[in-house]
Amino acid sequence: MSSSTDRTPLHQTTGAKISIAVFLLLTFIYAIVIAQQILLWVFLALGVVVLWYAARLVIAFEQIARHLGEIAAAQSDATTAPDDTGED
Repeated sequence: MSSSTDRTPLHQTTGAKISIAVFLLLTFIYAIVIAQQILLWVFLALGVVVLWYAARLVIAFEQIARHLGEIAAAQSDATTAPDDTGED
């Protein structure tokens, strides 16, 4: 069992990539063998790709916002800290 302190984003885990690949493979087999409609699978695969990149975009925005917050906090601490230059 994995620990709950693992901070790896979902899109970077091997399990997520394998599960998406297996899902696409099974739906491809279904589209070819049973439904005999390849276009159905193309639309499904396109939807999965769009959702994948949308999730990555949201994660990137969250990281940017977090880093900007850290920068703002550091600048705020730097401006409120007393100067130790020795000038009176």
